[in-house]
Amino acid sequence: MNAFKLASNVGFVIFAFGVAVAIYGFSFLLEQNDLEANAEKVKGTVIEMVQNGPMYLSPMVRFTTLDGKEITFKSDLDLNKSLTPYFVGQEVDIIYHKDNPYNAKIDTFIENNFGQLFLGFFGVFLMIFGLIFRKMMLRNAEKY
Repeated sequence: MNAFKLASNVGFVIFAFGVAVAIYGFSFLLEQNDLEANAEKVKGTVIEMVQNGPMYLSPMVRFTTLDGKEITFKSDLDLNKSLTPYFVGQEVDIIYHKDNPYNAKIDTFIENNFGQLFLGFFGVFLMIFGLIFRKMMLRNAEKY
């Protein structure tokens, strides 16, 4: 067995890692679908912009549930300081799970879909890259 044939196994590992990443991204989609199926929608207010590292901010949001409970949460999405559309005092739409109001998000496309889109595309990229790498190494193994 030559070195290229042995190296082609790395392509298989990259492919398998891509499958795992894509499946993990799919779990975000399932969570989002559950949230939307059991959602309550209210208005909330950005009360603070929390700094996450030197370049990123996340909004801290406070809202009141339909049954009168006040909830405060930090958005999971970190945004670049210069690109964030949020500011303190801004009113935002909130979606929260009716059985667990601490499972809440700002109701925007990017907040609701970033995790599954990023991980899904990255997983597919890794799968394609792994297949191409494996094919290239196997082709080189045939030459030698």
